[in-house]
Amino acid sequence: MARRKPLKRLAWFAALYLGSVASVGAVAWVIRLWIT
Repeated sequence: MARRKPLKRLAWFAALYLGSVASVGAVAWVIRLWIT
């Protein structure tokens, strides 16, 4: 267990980044629907 797994951390960061981007996109889409 001494060896670290950068791939797992990279995947975790990628999932977090995708989740934040998806949430921001959804909020922008809802705001666009609300304004128009």
